[in-house]
Amino acid sequence: MTAPPQGVDIDHSTFPAGTIRYYRAGSSGPPIVLLHGGGVDNGLLAWRHAIPALAVDHRVHVPDLPGRGGSVDWTGRADQRNLEEVLRWLLDSWGLDDATLVGLSLGGSVATGFALRHPHRVRGLILVGSGGMQPRVDNQLLLHLLLRTRFAGPLIARLLRLNRGFSRRYLARGAFAGSEPITDLERIIDEVHAELRTCGSVFTDWMTDAVGRRSMQVNHLPHLNRIHCPTMFIHGEQDAMVPVASAREASGAVPDAQLRVVSGAGHWVNREKPNEFNAALREFLNGKL
Repeated sequence: MTAPPQGVDIDHSTFPAGTIRYYRAGSSGPPIVLLHGGGVDNGLLAWRHAIPALAVDHRVHVPDLPGRGGSVDWTGRADQRNLEEVLRWLLDSWGLDDATLVGLSLGGSVATGFALRHPHRVRGLILVGSGGMQPRVDNQLLLHLLLRTRFAGPLIARLLRLNRGFSRRYLARGAFAGSEPITDLERIIDEVHAELRTCGSVFTDWMTDAVGRRSMQVNHLPHLNRIHCPTMFIHGEQDAMVPVASAREASGAVPDAQLRVVSGAGHWVNREKPNEFNAALREFLNGKL
């Protein structure tokens, strides 16, 4: 495990299905929960730069979702519905009646689904390169078949661990736009390798269950008009995993939602352009919540 930023505490909550590791920072202010993405990700990998910026005036909670980071000791599927239940359990264990949710990619789908099921527990939504907003994805059938093989996810994970050059190309193609140098790229690769040693695969239960043969099995788009809390979408202009057109359509479906498109950024806009991302985050939080 890579070390958390100064002032960030590590704790655990135990449930019947296993143990969730989470990080806490900030001693006062409204509560905010940061939900990381799928694939190769965890709480610190996604939100390392955002936690200190938010902890100035928020109580920040950052879980490692089941199957990732320090939460690999988990039984059962970590699919959309179960991840929403994990989030509910965590809010209860933290004594939070409600919170603002920030979700990246898979975490955005979890936050959206939770807001639709439990609107009274969500003060606001910030969705970053959010999954679960498309009826179909590119190469739908091929991805569906790839996700159902036993060897593909672990094989890609092994190749990434063994070859830093392959890791750089993998991140450049999927996570970043590559328009500008990323100052902490080597540290990010170290964090990715540490996560791969823990989880052993680049695929998750959510991905396997969400990607159907002909269409996405998780698609919140038809229900977004039911979200009435303050909502902002943040999206990298050159996101190769979730096209920016998806964010434009989704933000148009949520009443009064804002959309911030970050130029020259890819899927991991939070790590590629952390200063711009954190500024957008704090501007929305201070203006709307």
